[in-house]
Amino acid sequence: MFARRKRTWQAKGMVCDKCRLDLTAHRECREVMLRCPNCGTIYPLKEFVPEMDDDFEEEMGFVPMDRI
Repeated sequence: MFARRKRTWQAKGMVCDKCRLDLTAHRECREVMLRCPNCGTIYPLKEFVPEMDDDFEEEMGFVPMDRI
């Protein structure tokens, strides 16, 4: 079931503090991280809770992890 879900997706509205580029969400087995595709900075999800849209939350629903 989880293998069919995409492992990365564009995190719309969530931008890197340094580069000002949109972040990419990376799904691993039990976690999701936000990473800048340019500088590689990793951000915790809790910093972007207000910016999460329905599409982002739907992708998160397929990851078995502790909820924020």
